[in-house]
Amino acid sequence: MRESDHLAGTGRVVVLTGTGKGKTTAALGASLRAMAYHGKVVFIHFTGPQYPDLGEVKASAAYLDSLRMVGIKSEAGQASYLAGFSESVDTVSDALTMARKVWMHQCDLMVLADIGSQLEKGNIDVDQVLSLIEDKPKNMSIILTGRSMPSEINVRADSVTEFTEVKRPSSASVGPRKGIDF
Repeated sequence: MRESDHLAGTGRVVVLTGTGKGKTTAALGASLRAMAYHGKVVFIHFTGPQYPDLGEVKASAAYLDSLRMVGIKSEAGQASYLAGFSESVDTVSDALTMARKVWMHQCDLMVLADIGSQLEKGNIDVDQVLSLIEDKPKNMSIILTGRSMPSEINVRADSVTEFTEVKRPSSASVGPRKGIDF
């Protein structure tokens, strides 16, 4: 267990879902807020990086004492994409096991970034995630992100926010920008 609970109050379960952009960015904002109050954060990327330089992974190097970025080898397009992560595990299943047995006892906030896609693919069972939520320490919060999230998780969450895409530039005219989109 942590030496002390840095963040006051009871932890929450937050779902950030929908087809719009910004779910991971919002989770990063919450992570920064937690770190501002001396909280510890474990941020697990459940999908592999599309780009070798993810801004959030690069930035995490400055916050090694407070922010642990975790990548999953089986999900990375190339092994070199995981070079900047604090640590990595072999598979999605390994990440969920570590989250449950180790990491949730070492942090105030755990982000399960894009876990929704793993649930949708059937790589993770909904009951495994519900069990993780039920067993979390009282003061720890969990943020789950994904384009879709099973209703059982949304019902259990304290807060669910849906991101909706209203407008997006065409991919032919504007590609993803380093520092803005990744």
